Formats: sequence, structure tokens, C-alpha cells
Amino acid sequence: MQKHEGRSDWDIIIVGAGLAGINMAYRVHHELPHCRYVVIESKSTVGGTWDTFHYPGLRADSDIYTYSYPWFPWNQKTKHPDRESISQYLAAAASCFELGNHISFNHKLYSAHWSSALRQWELVCHHHGATVSTVVLRTKFVIFCTGIFDHNEARAVEIAGLSLFAGPVVHPQFWPDDLDYSGKHILLIGSGATAMTLLPELAQTAASVILVQRSPGYLLTLPERRHRNNGSWHWVHHLKWVLWMIVLKQFFQICHWFPRLTKRICAFWARWQLPSHVPIDPHFIPAYDPWEQRPNVCFGWDMFRALESGRAVIETGHIANVDRHGLKLHSGKYLPGDIIVTATGLKLQFAGGVGILVDGTEIDLGGKLAWNGAMIQDIPNAGFVTGYAHTSWTLGADVRAQLICRVIREMEQSGAPAMVPRFRGNVQAIAQRPILLKSSYILSQESCLPRVGSDGPWKARNTYVIDYFFARYSRRVLEGLERL
Repeated sequence: MQKHEGRSDWDIIIVGAGLAGINMAYRVHHELPHCRYVVIESKSTVGGTWDTFHYPGLRADSDIYTYSYPWFPWNQKTKHPDRESISQYLAAAASCFELGNHISFNHKLYSAHWSSALRQWELVCHHHGATVSTVVLRTKFVIFCTGIFDHNEARAVEIAGLSLFAGPVVHPQFWPDDLDYSGKHILLIGSGATAMTLLPELAQTAASVILVQRSPGYLLTLPERRHRNNGSWHWVHHLKWVLWMIVLKQFFQICHWFPRLTKRICAFWARWQLPSHVPIDPHFIPAYDPWEQRPNVCFGWDMFRALESGRAVIETGHIANVDRHGLKLHSGKYLPGDIIVTATGLKLQFAGGVGILVDGTEIDLGGKLAWNGAMIQDIPNAGFVTGYAHTSWTLGADVRAQLICRVIREMEQSGAPAMVPRFRGNVQAIAQRPILLKSSYILSQESCLPRVGSDGPWKARNTYVIDYFFARYSRRVLEGLERL
């Protein structure tokens, strides 16, 4: 490997050019116009998750008004878009302020080193060009917009005998472009959003699709209708954006306040839409309350149409083992298949799995507290942008981007070269789970995520309106930060 040291000096480096990275770049571009910034992206194009995943039927499970940026109205035709529509939207959003001039593609970040003596970060990247070279970039402030999922490795699936299966075993994250499933019998393992998205799409071509779910989940339905382009009437987009934000938040609150009532409503709604030959129990009666796990969303009733056609079937039960030609449930029922698809969740990873060192000491991110959801305890001049778990991801990503810009402005006005979140007490005494969802793939891996506290700048922030006014106008915005 050839080594090359980049001597470029930056005020801000943004890591990742996906949904959060493009938004972060926009906020820096317009709110900190004097700052020199660059976005480093490991791929050759923008898009992040929407460029990585290619499985059939992939689309967003949020309304498009709050999933799109508040500064760039949705410009595609569908209200609940597929991967291609989202990729086109993100490319258009990036081009509206010429972000391409600020992106270094094919730069994979491997480690980030903070020097208190120099008051700067040193980022070590591998640049994949004609040859692979090591590039060292230096910056005053670094912002990680890498999400919480591993794009390079799937979550390990523990199913007895899976390696014995004679046909293809496919994880949706790495869907083969040449996989021909027409006329095949598919065993689809999972009960989350990925499985519910795949099932109706696969059922259009496959001979049959059997959804094997260990436990049922809630299934909500939203109508599929074309998005009307409002032209220059941006106020219409903003009105819908506000209305959907209110609806999503209130739905979550109602589920939290009245779990029994909402559970009955969800069950009634599913029962009314299911074909007569599909029982609601045990397939759509979860043991947990609404929003203890993220509910699945069915657009345009495609899930129920697939079940009614007979090409899709649901089986609920634990898997005993897999053999060469299918799988057996603990109930004794045997399900034959030609292809197995393991839609069992993604592998969690924070800050893109990058090694973060402060003065030569590597930081264990899972043992630290998050400062207002945007910085991490004991890590100077570094922002970490993630979204909301209970509403649209974009809402959380945008408000945290605005908070980070506010911190940088406050630093400049006070003349502070660096600021770091400090907590003087016992972290373990106040540490709480950062994501309150009880999905098995989150519970089994969340130790890699920073913790949150119960009050002050360490508490979780998941309400957009409150977080927005805090980021923009609060006089206590620097509470918990120490000047270096």
C-alpha cells in the first residue's frame, strides 16, 4: 500500500454522505459559511444506506414529508418512495448547493486521533483510486454522520443447521444482483420492516413465499398515493411536514399512554384487512405493547393482497433446525424451500466502527454518555449525528446538525479552540439505554452505543420541537461542555 500524507487543513470534516451527511453539509454550508469543510465518503456516490442496500421492494417506512429535508421539498412522484426515488432525491438535494465540490469520494476512514497539544484531529483514510493509498487529513472539528448500522458486515444469524441448506441463503443487506427467484419456493425468516417489505415484492414472482416469524409484530397500513408536486408553493410542503410531525409524535404518545387501547385498535384494523383464511392470532397479536418495538408499515395494502393471493403464507413459531431442503418448527411442522432469506435484523455499529483515540487512548464509546444526543463524553470537537427512533430519522438528524453548528459558533465567539463534554460523576450509576425499543437485534447489540442519563445535558432528546428551540435559542446550550 502506497502512503501519502494529505496536507490539507480543514475547519470541519464530515464523515459520510448519506441522508444525515448531506443534511449536515447543508447546515454547515449555510450556517457556517466562513468554515472550510469537506465530506469524506467511502463509496463513489452519495446515498449511504440507500446506495448500499439493493433488496427487492426496499423503501422508507416513514412518511416522506418528515423523512425528506425541511429545506428541500420531496421532488419525486410517490409519497412512500422506493430506493431509486430516495437515491434520486438525495442526489438532487446534494446538487442544489453544489455539495459535489466538497465531497472526497472513495475515502474510507479507519481511525481518528485527537491531539490536545495541537487542538486538532488527524483522520487516517484509505483512498481507493487507481491504487490504494493512505491519506491523512487534519481538521479542527469532525462530525460523524455514519448512522448506527454496519454497512460491511451482516448480523450473525444463529439457526441450527443453516449451513446444511442446499440452496442459497441470502441476507437482504447483501442481496445478489443475479439471484433468480422466479418460480422458487422462498422461506423468509423475520418479522421486522425488512421482511414485511420483501414479502409482497417476492410473492409477485416466486412460486410461494413463507414468512417464518418467531414472534408477531404490529402491522399498520398507510394508503399508497402519488405525491403531488406543489411547484413553488413550498409553504404547502412545510404545512404537511408540520402536520405529519405532529401526527407521528402524538401516535407514539397515545401508544405510550394508552397501550391496551391502541393494541386493540391495531388488532381490529389488522383483522378487518386480513383475508378470511389468515387468522389474526397468533400472526398479528404481539406479546408486547405498541412501540416497544417499531411497528411495521404496509403501504397500499400490498401485504394483505399477497396473503389473499395465496402466494404468501405466514407461519409463527420457533425454528428447531434447518436441513438440506427446508426447516422444521418446534411444533413439528416442516416447511420446504428452495431459497432462505434471513431478514433477522442488522448489525449495530457506532461512528462507522472507526477507532477514535484521544491523546493516544482509544475511547470505548459504549461506556460513555451522549451529550444532548450530539457529542460524546470526553471526546473534544466531535459531533455524532443520529436520528430519532420513534419518529422520522431525519427530524433527529437535522436538529442535531443545528445543535452542532450552534456549538461551533459559540466556540468561535468565545475564542475557545476546543470544547469537550465532561461528566464528573459515576457514569454507570446514571447510565440508561439509548434506544428504548425492545427488538431482539437491538437488545443483543446495544452495548456498542453511548449511554444516556436522566437529566441535564445527558438525558435523551427525542422531541423535535423542544430540541429545535433548545438548539437554536437556549442560553444553557453549553452546559456540560468544558473549554480546553
